[in-house]
Amino acid sequence: MNPVHININRIEFAITNACSGKCKHCSAAVSETASGSVDADAAVKVIKQLTSRYAVESMMTFGGEPLLYADTVCEIHAVARDCGIPVRQIITNGFFSRDEQRIESVAAALCASDVNNVLLSVDAFHQEYIPIESVVLFADSLLKNRAPKFRVHPAWLVNEQHQNPYNDETKRLLRIFNDKGIETSNGNNIFPAGNANKFLGDYFPRPETIDFSTPCGEMPYTGRIDEIESVCVSPNGDLVGCSFAIGNIYKNDVLEILDKYNPYENPATRALLEGGAKMLLDYVDGLGIEINSSDCYSACGVCRKSMTALKERGLV
Repeated sequence: MNPVHININRIEFAITNACSGKCKHCSAAVSETASGSVDADAAVKVIKQLTSRYAVESMMTFGGEPLLYADTVCEIHAVARDCGIPVRQIITNGFFSRDEQRIESVAAALCASDVNNVLLSVDAFHQEYIPIESVVLFADSLLKNRAPKFRVHPAWLVNEQHQNPYNDETKRLLRIFNDKGIETSNGNNIFPAGNANKFLGDYFPRPETIDFSTPCGEMPYTGRIDEIESVCVSPNGDLVGCSFAIGNIYKNDVLEILDKYNPYENPATRALLEGGAKMLLDYVDGLGIEINSSDCYSACGVCRKSMTALKERGLV
């Protein structure tokens, strides 16, 4: 075991990079032309192995659009139930088919697999490309099958209180579902990465200088890389701790990956832990690798760019 750096309490599966939308707020590497999903058998093995060792409290499937591979999603959630994971969550945009029977059958199968926390992405960004009629039909089917803890999950531009036309439209759309008795989650605030940086950058003034003082793991959606509590499996099998893969479940046993993991053995991750993103950037510069941080809003963005560049060279 690796009691020093690993204590898993959450498992995530990025089921696919394929998506039925092309949202301008998206920070993920998704694509309308992408194909393929997490291998279901490999995912099942990961769940069984991790729950045999750790007290896993929650599991989540997302994408891309996970329900483009609904059978895989349902199999994963059913195994998570059987392995005693109490919180079994999915985030979906609700648009994976225009066929009414298919929509209803997937909703029924999802509920039968005992997903017990459904977050349906509804906001101005999703509905720019995703037909609200299909999403409403999916929502009605989930209600019919009594999906537990079913909420709409908006993305807010800057934050919910910020006055802008995107947030106004999001509030209008949410009322359609609220009128059906579906509650709204806290949602999430868009951060400037990926498409959001490209299309919505004007809403996020870039700081003149990047604050490198924030310790590793304190930015939203991150965790310390020497205290890993959550792992995410990518469609290609990569096991991701925070901003980089620590192994691949298609090549190695997941417990073997975790047992061998020591971020202090690699000079890049050691630099990050000992001196933050600034020391990591200095290390990368010392290798002659140029990192363009002009479009970064935080030390976290610099870290991600640095880790990506190092991964391309096989150095992490």
